[in-house]
Amino acid sequence: MIDKNIETERTSDKFDRQLRAYTEAGERFDAARKCIDTAKDSLDEAYSILRKAIINANVAAKGIKESFSKIQDVTICAKISTSDWNKLSEHRNGIVSDERQLLEDHQRKTKEILSHHFYDMTNMMAKNNGVWLSNNWVKSLLWIFLPCLLYTVSSIAYYVIFFVNK
Repeated sequence: MIDKNIETERTSDKFDRQLRAYTEAGERFDAARKCIDTAKDSLDEAYSILRKAIINANVAAKGIKESFSKIQDVTICAKISTSDWNKLSEHRNGIVSDERQLLEDHQRKTKEILSHHFYDMTNMMAKNNGVWLSNNWVKSLLWIFLPCLLYTVSSIAYYVIFFVNK
């Protein structure tokens, strides 16, 4: 009889725990449903605001289109007097002569720099100074470094794409 009472109490406790768990789950479900309803109401409100914004944007676009068509119909006429035209020509000629002088100065300085560089390079070559690579060395280095460069660039691109997609 005592064993039956203990077993009944255990079963009753287990049932009470399950009942509490179901009750708590029901409360959580109700809270989740309320949150979903609130979110649905917010989405409905956002949808209606977005629809109003679309309508307003369409009205504004139509107004802009009408204004643009009116602007295209406008013609502007201007008359320039001969004295103003002559002044404009004088200013243009002055600008052209100034630019020509600047370009000639630049050309002269560039020629001086290139001649100094040519003279320096000639002296270095006469003294056997500097690092000079033959065509075979350049080709060999190109065949070594080009695959390394391609592998590095493709690896970086692969990892960037891989991590962006995650």
